[in-house]
Amino acid sequence: MIAAGEGGASPELEARFAKGIDLQKIRALLFEAREQAGLPAETVCVLNLLAVHFSTAAYERSKASLEGASALHPARLISLIAEPKLSPEQVIARVSTVRPKGSASALEHIVLTAQGGAVRHLESAVTGLLVPEVPLAVVWGGRPEGDLLRHVAESADRVIIDSGTRPVQALADVAALLARGAPLGDLAWARIYPWQALAADVLDLPRLREHRGNVVSARVTAAGEPGPEAALLAGWFQSRVRQARVELSAGPSSGGDVVELRFEAPPAVFTLRRENWILAAEVRGDDDGELVHRVRVPPDAPGRLLGMELQLLSGQDALYAAAVAQAVRFLGGRGTNSVQARK
Repeated sequence: MIAAGEGGASPELEARFAKGIDLQKIRALLFEAREQAGLPAETVCVLNLLAVHFSTAAYERSKASLEGASALHPARLISLIAEPKLSPEQVIARVSTVRPKGSASALEHIVLTAQGGAVRHLESAVTGLLVPEVPLAVVWGGRPEGDLLRHVAESADRVIIDSGTRPVQALADVAALLARGAPLGDLAWARIYPWQALAADVLDLPRLREHRGNVVSARVTAAGEPGPEAALLAGWFQSRVRQARVELSAGPSSGGDVVELRFEAPPAVFTLRRENWILAAEVRGDDDGELVHRVRVPPDAPGRLLGMELQLLSGQDALYAAAVAQAVRFLGGRGTNSVQARK
């Protein structure tokens, strides 16, 4: 069956399998899709990007980001949708080529939706559809726990999760995987890059460098109870400035997002705040007077965060692993760190 494509996509080709999955049929559909899009038989591919979802709705929410990330990292994208409670038992394969906006190369996109007991065929099918001799990056759309994720982490060069979609306590499961060497990346970590960059920038200004070794305390304030991003930012600061006493603080409103990072290097006080798309750093108490530095937060375009996390195609991000370990210590209430309500 052929459905009309949208935007930069070729017409979508579809096949259904009641027993097993015919990989030759899928490869033939992929060749046909390339021909219909006017693409050469060989396409540029720097990685296999495998996305794992446990509902069609979850896949639809992430589709634009997955295809957008390929503008930076030309890939063969394979999306798996496991629906074990649906019937009849079958696998639906949909194949298309997509040219992301702003990209000179095309993305090959294979979507396998498995229903009922046919879910068991997905793993073996993926193995036969991967482009050989290029890295395998997995975007995990489920909870950061369980045997399946551990198996994926053992076979992939990189696994991208999103802690921001889970309760903050789930960071303990992430820490356990990292401790075993899992090559995890995290979209929640990518969301706090602007905070990290601005904090590092103000401490690197020539007139403020004298304060870098004198930071004694820091507080990360969230909108309501701290979420994963706030915990990771506090964990990052503690892992980088070990002598400081770092606190997580619950502020007014709700949502758990970071609203303020404040740290002290007496007599100087550094305060970073976000208002809409502007992140501002204010420094008071310095001998040279008050300083205000503002930066614009990049727009949240589909695929931007994923593209950033895919810059590392294998192994662990040591800064992220250290931040997660510290964040879990905060949440456990151990040591000198704490989670406090803002007064």
